[in-house]
Amino acid sequence: MSEKLQLRAMASKRTIELSHEEQVQLNTIIDLLIPSDNDFPPPSSLHLVDELLHHLRPTGEYKATLTLSEPRLRAALQDLNTAAGGNFSQASPEKQNTLLRLLEYQDLAFFQTLWTLVNHTYYKLLATR
Repeated sequence: MSEKLQLRAMASKRTIELSHEEQVQLNTIIDLLIPSDNDFPPPSSLHLVDELLHHLRPTGEYKATLTLSEPRLRAALQDLNTAAGGNFSQASPEKQNTLLRLLEYQDLAFFQTLWTLVNHTYYKLLATR
């Protein structure tokens, strides 16, 4: 039994690492979810990806949800790439927005959880700067 607890503790402490392409794609998505303007910087400029990944790793402080987990995030990124013809980040902004709306329609729980986490993280980081 204690061996299972040790394995679970080790698994929950592992870091989630995205490839460079996945990070670029997630930054693209983040910037589409919260467009910048003259008063607010682009979310990608605040390095939100690291903070988002921290939230996806269950710890005592954060609880990973079933609707937004590492496997679901990776699957969504892969699906968006496929729908964009291979590279979501290289698609036109119109196509990117269309694909995000389609993701929202097809998996509302995932999309809302991602949107909420992105907004929470963005404004939290802005408040601490």
